[in-house]
Amino acid sequence: MHEFYANPLFMKLKSFALVFLITFIFSCTNTNKMLYPLHEKKVLILGNSITQDGRYVDFIEYYLRKNHPEKKLDIISIGLSSETVSGNSEPDHAFPRPNVHTRLDHALNTIKPELVLACYGMNDGIFSANNPTRFDAYKEGIYELRTKVEAQGAILILLTPTIFDPDPKKENVNNSKEVIGYKQPYYKYNDVLRDYSNWLLELKDIRVIDQHKYLDKQLIGLKKQHADTTFIPDGVHPDQVGHFYMAKKTLKDLYPEIVIGDPVSEIKTLKTDPLFLLSSKRRAIRSNGWLEYIGYKKEKEVKSDDISATQAKVEALDGKIDKILKKSK
Repeated sequence: MHEFYANPLFMKLKSFALVFLITFIFSCTNTNKMLYPLHEKKVLILGNSITQDGRYVDFIEYYLRKNHPEKKLDIISIGLSSETVSGNSEPDHAFPRPNVHTRLDHALNTIKPELVLACYGMNDGIFSANNPTRFDAYKEGIYELRTKVEAQGAILILLTPTIFDPDPKKENVNNSKEVIGYKQPYYKYNDVLRDYSNWLLELKDIRVIDQHKYLDKQLIGLKKQHADTTFIPDGVHPDQVGHFYMAKKTLKDLYPEIVIGDPVSEIKTLKTDPLFLLSSKRRAIRSNGWLEYIGYKKEKEVKSDDISATQAKVEALDGKIDKILKKSK
């Protein structure tokens, strides 16, 4: 018996079995992570005013909780209005547009995310005709973002910039190639955003969710039915339907098995859904608390030294959300 276990053939078989078992476990773990890219890890979401508005994050969190109640979801969204990834800003802007890189290191070191979602571009072209210098600054900003996120050991997923609709701003749009900015945006600014989006999609070894093309398609279809309608009422910021489409596209790419209906019927139902209402409230409280805790500078500097009050409110809401999820199982 002892001689058998000491046999070289048995030792090789034993080693092979051990390697196979480890490989199998590792493979299953990786597959699980691929199936649930936003679950079981800390996720940080960065962006401009569209992300600070946060409604697309509300929809994302709701559908992830509803469809996978057994999975842990830990998302911190700290979008900041007017922010860029490039440092570009209009000469006559009320204040220099904030650059995410002034708060990025602190955010990464404090939150320690394992995955980062980022959506930039709308402000980076400063609402003017395309310009190589501004475009290069955008590219460099994205490269720097990628470098810092990966140095943190996190995965970066980029969302292409959303779309610009000139129709609601017909009286203010301009045809000039000169820099004018947000107050009088270039009438073909959506073409600039398309160029930024196409460049992002050409990046290798990084996942990019093409919000721009998807939203553009939805808006074109909508205008074919009703020429005077839009889901971007001020030309720049999506309304609730626009945010719904953003969430739907994100989930379509990351969780293709999740089926989501049309925005009108879904949003009507969600208005009275306790899970959605609590989840949205939780997201808003957590976003605002962490935004100030990380700190930022616009007209003035904003910085909170305590996150405990926010955490207490979030934990209380977690308890209520957990009760709803347990009933739904």
